[in-house]
Amino acid sequence: MRKINEALIKAVTVLAPTYTVAYLTEKMIYVVPMLAASTFIAAALFHTDIERRIDQDAISKDEADIDVD
Repeated sequence: MRKINEALIKAVTVLAPTYTVAYLTEKMIYVVPMLAASTFIAAALFHTDIERRIDQDAISKDEADIDVD
């Protein structure tokens, strides 16, 4: 349920200012930068931890393949 709430908050953060600018100005030149800016803001709202996995066997094979002159 938490992911749905985060997605809804992000969607509102992007869509509300974008549609407001589109409605008020009726010019695409203002809408596209607003869409980009609000997307950056929405992406920064929630921090997600990403677990990065490193394949130790692949690293060992790559190091073994290096030719030393």
